[in-house]
Amino acid sequence: MSRTLLFEIGLEELPASFVDGALAAMPTLATDALARVRLSHGEIRALGTPRRLTLIVEGLAEAQSDLSEVVMGPPKAAAFEADGTPKKAAIGFAKKLGLEVEQLVIEETDKGPYVAGKREEKGQAAAEVLPALLEELTRKIPFPKSMRWGEGEHAFGRPVHWIVCLFGADLVPLALLGTESGRETRGHRFLAPASFALADADAYVDALREAHVLVDPAERTRVMLERLEAAAADAGGQMVPDAFLVGENATLVEEPHVICGSFDEAFLALPDEVTIEVMRGHQRYFALRTPEGKLLPRYLAVTNTDQAPEIITKGNDRVLKARLADGRFFVEEDQARTLEAMVPGLDQVVFQAKLGTLGERVQRFASVVKALGDDGPASAAARLCKADLVSLIIGEFPELQGIMGRWYALKQGVDEVVADAIRDHYLPRGASDAVPSAVPSARLAVAERADALVGCFGIGLVPSGSADPFALRRATIGILRIALEGPIDVDVRATLAAAHAAYRAQDKPVKGEAEVLSALDEFFRGRLRAFLTERHPTDLVDACLAAWGGGSLRDLRARLDALEAFRALPAYESLAVAFKRAYNIAKDVDAAPVDAALLVEDAEKALAERWAAVEPRVAASTEAGDYQAALTLVAEELREPIDRFFDEVFVMVDDEALRTNRLRLLAGIAHTLTDIAHFHLLGGQG
Repeated sequence: MSRTLLFEIGLEELPASFVDGALAAMPTLATDALARVRLSHGEIRALGTPRRLTLIVEGLAEAQSDLSEVVMGPPKAAAFEADGTPKKAAIGFAKKLGLEVEQLVIEETDKGPYVAGKREEKGQAAAEVLPALLEELTRKIPFPKSMRWGEGEHAFGRPVHWIVCLFGADLVPLALLGTESGRETRGHRFLAPASFALADADAYVDALREAHVLVDPAERTRVMLERLEAAAADAGGQMVPDAFLVGENATLVEEPHVICGSFDEAFLALPDEVTIEVMRGHQRYFALRTPEGKLLPRYLAVTNTDQAPEIITKGNDRVLKARLADGRFFVEEDQARTLEAMVPGLDQVVFQAKLGTLGERVQRFASVVKALGDDGPASAAARLCKADLVSLIIGEFPELQGIMGRWYALKQGVDEVVADAIRDHYLPRGASDAVPSAVPSARLAVAERADALVGCFGIGLVPSGSADPFALRRATIGILRIALEGPIDVDVRATLAAAHAAYRAQDKPVKGEAEVLSALDEFFRGRLRAFLTERHPTDLVDACLAAWGGGSLRDLRARLDALEAFRALPAYESLAVAFKRAYNIAKDVDAAPVDAALLVEDAEKALAERWAAVEPRVAASTEAGDYQAALTLVAEELREPIDRFFDEVFVMVDDEALRTNRLRLLAGIAHTLTDIAHFHLLGGQG
């Protein structure tokens, strides 16, 4: 038999981030806890609003399963004397299991005879187990910060006001955080504030809905979006998409309602990004555009009540007007000077104590973009790309860095390509962002990330565990994505060497080039392997990485593409096996000319002749980076002769001269192919 468990913690309003983190953790905490106490269950859901965190476990068993297990103890020699007298180890082990020493048995294991005991435990009723389990679970719910109340003896995300704990229709008594459980919950703070009793756990979601609380975040989000979209249509516009705002607003309310406010059209003279960020960042409002993309002087706000919408709208309008006026002041003040005039201010902003100021940093960017082949635009952008960081608008809205730099640059007549690079060198900011599409932007983006990597590794600021204060992992993935998805190739080693030279030119206390580049090579390869194995088979990635010299990332991609195409050929399986056999047999043999006079078998003569004809063309294609052509040629020319060779020729003959000659033939093939990929790392036989 089973029932539904309902556990609701009612509390003072939590910030949205606290709710999200708690709800994300609760199902795992519950799953682990129920497994430990042997309570079987069905679906586990975590529901919640700012005022409540709720755990619902469907199909929870009414009793624990019985326990019957054999527990291994100490070695027999440590537990008993030679005559069978029990030592302290045996007595202690038996006591731990609740057994008499006579009930212990000897089990034969790979390590010899060990003492064992059978532990049996009758399952308890779930109602007896749940109070302690839920108390432990509650203590483990994570919050960025906890608040204490009473006399400081209770700590939780916010003070707790009520607890509901029902197992089916039965109340589960427990005392937690200064509050005793009951069956009474509370409705919406404004629209249905009275407490009311729940008949059973299954009535919870519907009962709260009647009390103006949509406790399921998915339902609340769906209803909110429906109301937002309807209000946007009524206003003659469309919402500016914003996943963060959707999630944030859905977690700030218990029942979402929408108001539509407005602001003076004069504020539309501001950059759209400023207007949107003022609404988004400070007020959590949704901006509206016309179907043609023009920003409207209107906005949508999500409220927690449908009472007095006119008064709420008027208050929101007033606050937004003041915020937009501040934004306009910042932009106007910033425009009183050029970006070039802001550059000296970077000398007053420290990037990192040992690595210097932002002013010194942008000088290093210029050196690196030249190493990447820049002929002007990226260097010009390098000088200006951080200038907006000392502007008033970025001081208020740091999310607009680069965006406002581009806007100011265009207003001041800076070339559009340079202005775009000022904005786009921050790309990609995250996994869902596009990479820079223009060459100057891509070069500057790589230079910035290379500077951070070399500088931090150069002074020992290496990421460890979850600690990565300079976002070096993200910087690495950014370089990889720009090279593999963007408009430029990146020679990783040469780029990092150029960044290191720029630090040394400024006499910064970074470690030597060899040490820094060696550490970065290992770091890069780790990130690169993880990045590629999300997109390609692991064995192909490992085979190509082993052959790749750590330089051009496009070269690595070409190897992968070629090997994937090769794997799709009908001849792949037999050739892969043959190449792996050749490598394994001849891996320790140096490539050397084959002596035609020592070729005695028809099959080895055929392979040697075919390889002599094909090898120069394979080598030329490999040298040119056309790995697909090289492997296609190998597939067309070598399949039959190499299969025949392994079918008819015994390599490890007693005759040393014949054996060496055959090994040299295989070594020549293996070494040439290893320049493309290490075939012995591919899955399958060999």
